[in-house]
Amino acid sequence: MDVLALTAIAVAFYIAWNIGSNDSANAMGTAVGADILSFRQATLTIAIFVLMGAYLRGYKVMKTVGEGIVPHGFLTMNMAIIALLSAGIWVTIATVKGLPVSTTQSIVGGVIGVGLATHAPVNWWTLTKIASAWVISPILSGIFAIILYKFYAWVVSKMKSVSTIEALYKALAILGGSYMAFNFGTNEVANASGPLVGAGFMEPRVAGAFGAISLAIGSLTFSYAVMHTVGKKITSLGPISAFAAQFGSAIAVSMANFVGLPVSSSQSIVGGVVGVGLLAGRGVEKSVIRDILFGWVATPLTAIVISLVVFKVFAFVGLV
Repeated sequence: MDVLALTAIAVAFYIAWNIGSNDSANAMGTAVGADILSFRQATLTIAIFVLMGAYLRGYKVMKTVGEGIVPHGFLTMNMAIIALLSAGIWVTIATVKGLPVSTTQSIVGGVIGVGLATHAPVNWWTLTKIASAWVISPILSGIFAIILYKFYAWVVSKMKSVSTIEALYKALAILGGSYMAFNFGTNEVANASGPLVGAGFMEPRVAGAFGAISLAIGSLTFSYAVMHTVGKKITSLGPISAFAAQFGSAIAVSMANFVGLPVSSSQSIVGGVVGVGLLAGRGVEKSVIRDILFGWVATPLTAIVISLVVFKVFAFVGLV
């Protein structure tokens, strides 16, 4: 295996590892924060369902990221490395600065950047659909979360046994987390491995398995603190509202998966939390809305700029 292939694998691993170390908290933070599952049990569950999602359903989003933005044949191995590296650079900078950004949007921006740098035809209609999904996904998450909250609140109100209610809470936390982890496999993993598929380096299922394992390693090695933080923040809404936010966002991401559009699970779950918060009369922090808008606009644009700069650097040293 040559240096170029090893570099591509290493950069894709870095992206998927980042997703696992940060976004996996959205899947199992509730269960861990409520002591329903231990950290190791949660990460094992994440690994299983992420692998299932990536292997069984990840190909649609991989195709969109790898071939739908820049046509097949234009995204070479060098270009895939530049796109992934550019996304990783921005996510790392944002993490150091404490800025909430989306890995999904960063990778899409990276792919657009290499397309513009090489004067490849960019499918702007596909990009319009992707951008629309970024806006619609959190809104749908909030709507679904409100519906689920009302339904399960009604179900719980009919129960008389405390033990039955507690068992329901535990089942909902595990079910919601597993569903969200499956969506990580179908959507988030596809973002990390999509450029490798588009460059013709890996088959979709092989790329999905590689990305899922990388994400699981990130979850196991570096997500402990984030998982507990997210768990406490989400469970402050209460067991039913936490589940509603989590499951509502998972449904919205599933809809995006069905049509093969890459979306941000983090922004979706924020949309779910906001929806339940409005229903419960807690109001919405303006900073949350500001953060989401920042992610929608600044992240892909910044990733495009970084991708163009990285391409120029690679060209200057003769790597492209």
